Amino acid sequence: MKKGTVIGIVIVLIIALVIGGVFGVMAMRIYMLEEDLEEQTVVSEEAVVQDQTPSVQQPQQPAPQPQQPQTQESEHPWVDVETEVSRIRAIYNDTVADMDRWSVVEEEEGIKLYYNEWDLKCVVFPEGAWGVDYSRWYYYENGQPIFAYYENEDAHRFYIYQGELMRWRYSANAQDAQNAVNVDWGTDGGFQQWENIVLTEARSFGN
Repeated sequence: MKKGTVIGIVIVLIIALVIGGVFGVMAMRIYMLEEDLEEQTVVSEEAVVQDQTPSVQQPQQPAPQPQQPQTQESEHPWVDVETEVSRIRAIYNDTVADMDRWSVVEEEEGIKLYYNEWDLKCVVFPEGAWGVDYSRWYYYENGQPIFAYYENEDAHRFYIYQGELMRWRYSANAQDAQNAVNVDWGTDGGFQQWENIVLTEARSFGN
């Protein structure tokens, strides 16, 4: 082989190596750029997911006192509420008049139970008993609660019909009983909350 031919082949090989090296470096840089872009995309997607994930908050406890009730239409049209309230008030008046003649059983925390022989007529809770900041009175007919009265700075009167809270009468000022709001057969959360509280405690002593 001629010397010139050999030199030419060598030059071509050198040029090929140089070009190959350049392309190799470029390919490596492109690959690295693609890797960086993929990482940035993943980070961005994670950030978006984190931003879109709703924060979890602990549910708030229900307020110990519901808002002042508003009157609602009766869901028990077959019951004459005013007639039944008048009947309960008559029983209440008779009970109050006769309490001094009945047997009294005193429980812990000053709770008093009034009996006509074996018939429970009234239970009285002093303020603070069982951890409640109200004085409470429960009145019974045939062992079943029919009326309850709660008093602190405000006052609540609960008229009960066949095991259901029929009327909640609320006075913002306990000393002003005439300035009150009635709600009959309520369906909102406040009414139902009071129904559960009153009936649960009243039934602790009734039949």
